[in-house]
Amino acid sequence: MVSRDGVHGPWVAGIYGDPKEGAYSVALSGGYEDDVDEGFRFTFTGEGGRDLKGTKKNPKNLRTGPQCKDQPLSRGNAALWASVENKKPVRVIRGFKAAGKWAPKSGYRYDGLYRVCKAWQDTGASGFKVYKFAFKRIDGQPPIQAEEAATGTVQVASRL
Repeated sequence: MVSRDGVHGPWVAGIYGDPKEGAYSVALSGGYEDDVDEGFRFTFTGEGGRDLKGTKKNPKNLRTGPQCKDQPLSRGNAALWASVENKKPVRVIRGFKAAGKWAPKSGYRYDGLYRVCKAWQDTGASGFKVYKFAFKRIDGQPPIQAEEAATGTVQVASRL
């Protein structure tokens, strides 16, 4: 629904953007083991380097593949890197599969505008090089709903 409504472009990818223009939006959906979500700030792991054949448990689930190689600095990762430099705000959508109290109980929720404050390459939990991006929420927005108060419905602004 967030893709259909224009809040986040791709149906599956967690990063929507252009390597030259920067990122337009990211979706937090629990896809990477290195993500850390504190609500008003979070560390987002870049895309790529995963085995998209799935796992023995979920052979057709393309989003559960383990990290099996280093992530490249291209596509979404390059867009987020550009966002550090150009300081343009990035829309953040939280999905129900993201771990922690900030995720909605079901569905997806628009959680406001953030800035990508820092980008770096690190060795991830699986031993491969991953790109990490530190996000900080822009002040002056309504508070984020914690899990206890979340409705779980998709809340999409009619105009961004």
